[in-house]
Amino acid sequence: MANAQGVKRKVVVSKESSFGTKPVKTSGKIIPRTESTLNTAFDSFSSEEIRENMQRSPSIVGFEKVEGDLKGELAAGQWSQFFSAALRGNWSAVKEAIVKKTSAGTGEKQGKILIIPETGHSTDSFTIEDIFTDVSLSRVYLGCRVSKISLDIQPNGIASITVTFLGQRGEESATAYFTNPAEITQSPKLAGINGQLLVNKQKAALITSFKMDIDLNASSEAVLGEKYAPDVFIGTVAISGSFTMYLQDKSMIDAVRQGKNLSVALRMDAESVDNADYITLILPGIKATSVSIDDGAKNLIQTVNFDAFPAVYDSESTIADELKKATTLIIQDTLA
Repeated sequence: MANAQGVKRKVVVSKESSFGTKPVKTSGKIIPRTESTLNTAFDSFSSEEIRENMQRSPSIVGFEKVEGDLKGELAAGQWSQFFSAALRGNWSAVKEAIVKKTSAGTGEKQGKILIIPETGHSTDSFTIEDIFTDVSLSRVYLGCRVSKISLDIQPNGIASITVTFLGQRGEESATAYFTNPAEITQSPKLAGINGQLLVNKQKAALITSFKMDIDLNASSEAVLGEKYAPDVFIGTVAISGSFTMYLQDKSMIDAVRQGKNLSVALRMDAESVDNADYITLILPGIKATSVSIDDGAKNLIQTVNFDAFPAVYDSESTIADELKKATTLIIQDTLA
């Protein structure tokens, strides 16, 4: 009997039209990954009965749900459907670059824009299939909603992304559900070295890392007479993070003490050419909540933690109306 190998495992994803119902078989796309921890999780409970034979009754298997992460490397296009689900909105038509690489944006690609909308929030769910081709096993996870997205961007490495899911239930089969899935469209990988970070719309020097969490605090509750939840609840979009930078003055300490409103914009390019694909992340309003300084026989680094809140990034924008609306996060992706 063959043993399953990670290199012969593939993860296929498709958005559901109806929660917990498989989409059409031809709609799946393969998501390249660095790791998948998706699994069906089962609650169990055991008897507390005290018995004369000093033994315990069999445990009972109860509520079923799907939990876990898809971890990967950040690229334009690859993760756009999950960003849309996390921000509970839809991508716009293509618009010119918000954060420009060249002085006037000449020769740069346009990209779609995503914000957290004021009304009409979406509640996207996905069917995710784990296909173990070497042992003829398919695990289909239904009703998967994005619970959290975490980004980790370092100056000398590929930016990483973790998408956390909470789903309704799983199914197993000897044959794959999705037929002939192709890999999802994506750019070359994005890295902190190919990009720029702006604080209050001014290019920030000596930033050494950037991290951000988009947390929807998803939950599912057991109900009597059912093996799995009728739905997965997702809450408000809470965004927080941190960035590290060389310690040069007390400006970040003052920002915390005085409760200053700041903005952060980060653009990452797939290549050095002007017409490269890119992703731009804009937090129109953040509050620095703490600053800590490390130590050692080296240049000292300060870590600035922040929370994001809705604010207007550009009230007089000629690029897109989305930039004139109060929102917690703006994303632009050339392959969305």
